[in-house]
Amino acid sequence: MSNKDDIFDTINSFGSVGIKKTELKKNYNKEDFDVILNELIDEDRICISKKGTFLYCWNKESYLSYLINSDLKFKCIYESMSNIQNKINDYSDSVFKYIENIEGELIALKNSFNNIVDKINDSNLKSARSIEFFNSVSLDDFKENFDKMLMQKSSSIGWVDLSSIKNEICQIYDLTDNEFYNYVSTIVEMSPENYELSSGGYEGVVLRGIIHGFVRRI
Repeated sequence: MSNKDDIFDTINSFGSVGIKKTELKKNYNKEDFDVILNELIDEDRICISKKGTFLYCWNKESYLSYLINSDLKFKCIYESMSNIQNKINDYSDSVFKYIENIEGELIALKNSFNNIVDKINDSNLKSARSIEFFNSVSLDDFKENFDKMLMQKSSSIGWVDLSSIKNEICQIYDLTDNEFYNYVSTIVEMSPENYELSSGGYEGVVLRGIIHGFVRRI
């Protein structure tokens, strides 16, 4: 069995749950892993999309099941399409006398469905080929150490200079400066009720073109 077929069978075995791309890559650890995934995408055999903070892989049929169960708008359009198709299948030949009455509705639904599918496919390709994701350390592990250092270095008013904890965390997880600030940006964005950024400093998280070099727990 070729590497491509083996990877596809592994993805297929996870059904609508999907498998994290990072976990799949660990199992194979091949230099041409990303090339093989892109070939499977081009062959319309798999879909890759973001679920939570991670990229997941599905086969095409399982990804459809996942969307139906997780996206209410997609589910409504898909069920409307299915209901119309079922009506056509159940009716006798006489249904064709009335087909013109439902043709407009069917075309409109198909167009809406195709527009959503096109957006999903565009999102899949962007996610698979250009989205930077965290594969060196889990977000939970980073957050745990980040919170500990915030407590240790917090001033009387709670603010901490991000650069003062960056070197320690980067050394622990072997991260670059850019990766460190990507993690910080993500956990602040995910939990705005728990963290607050403040502008200033020579380096930090860049928001709207302004450096935010200080953070505190709320």
